[in-house]
Amino acid sequence: MSWRLLGCGLLAAAVFIGLGLFALSLAIGRLGCPPTVVWGDRVYFAEGEVTPTPVVGEGEPVLLGSTFIGALSREVWGPEGADPSPTAGDELPDEIALSCGDETYQSYAFSSVVSPLPSP
Repeated sequence: MSWRLLGCGLLAAAVFIGLGLFALSLAIGRLGCPPTVVWGDRVYFAEGEVTPTPVVGEGEPVLLGSTFIGALSREVWGPEGADPSPTAGDELPDEIALSCGDETYQSYAFSSVVSPLPSP
């Protein structure tokens, strides 16, 4: 057996595993809430401060479902009386709260006016 072949194989395996772990840490290690959330066919923008419990309008928030932020699933909360299983975008609430992944929540509001991306 060639020591050079064995050394190159071990080096390639170490680089492959190292890059895989680095990519996984980028996908999973994102705690906190983003400034915008796409949920269903709507775009929601963060408003207010991060809170220890979900705050959405008046009354008790309702767990509506979840969305993916990176490789992690985050809970989406809506206002009291919101339908947890909407079938169309029109039935989605105008305000939601999102779990930030670190036992805090951020409130978001839907805006039908989305600012255009800057041109290159």
